[in-house]
Amino acid sequence: MTGNKIRGYIRLFFIILATIAAYLSVSFIGILPGNRYKMRLKVRKIWAKSFVFFLNYKVEMRGSFPRDRNYLFVGNHRSSLDPFVCLSYLEANPVSRADVRNYPFLGKGAELSGIIFVDKESRTSRSATKEAIYNALKEGKSVMIYPEGKTHAEPLTTTFQKGSYDMAAELGVPVIPFVIEYKSIKDYWDHTDTMAEHYFKNLAKPRTYIRLSVGQVIQGDNAFALLRQSQQWINEEIVRLRSDWGGLAPGSGKYPSSIAAKETE
Repeated sequence: MTGNKIRGYIRLFFIILATIAAYLSVSFIGILPGNRYKMRLKVRKIWAKSFVFFLNYKVEMRGSFPRDRNYLFVGNHRSSLDPFVCLSYLEANPVSRADVRNYPFLGKGAELSGIIFVDKESRTSRSATKEAIYNALKEGKSVMIYPEGKTHAEPLTTTFQKGSYDMAAELGVPVIPFVIEYKSIKDYWDHTDTMAEHYFKNLAKPRTYIRLSVGQVIQGDNAFALLRQSQQWINEEIVRLRSDWGGLAPGSGKYPSSIAAKETE
């Protein structure tokens, strides 16, 4: 067994312990008095930080996520581990793929801590997710979403789905864009390997260098304008963050001629 594999299994062991501890903590909070939602957010933040620590992620933070009110946080999506990095710095209800709910301990703990699940292949699930996002924003809770809907290795962002922007515009919730970039483009998940393989590659690496940048507040009642402004900033920030990391990932290397939006069904 190579040193990288040994490192990966050791880290996996400690991450499992941290996940079990988070699950038990979130479950216990259910019987405590007070603001249980806030308590669960704190536990989830500690849990996310444990992932960043055990994976030896070296995160360079640019800007900060505000907490003065609720926001719709929107960002690009590079890796299935993006949420752990982001949630170690912000407190919000993230939108996640539905199969995460079935992971041992991880799924139930995630559900209890306020994660919103979506099965993109199910119209019923998509409708329920839209309702959950709308209700969370209406109740004054922040939501974190990746409008592209999946990870990829394209140089810049792909099509953004518009549904969450419609809700933000209707409810008057400000949008805050963010960018997450990995120094090595090999850390992007382009779905050529399985999620399990992708996870273990990250577990086995000695360290990973990441930049997380937070943009300015964008507000308005026009969903398309919110989408365009946030996606434009994200694309420009990707270029800036990668300027001394060898430039953009292989591909077009150019901005899209037009920023497309897809209506969420």
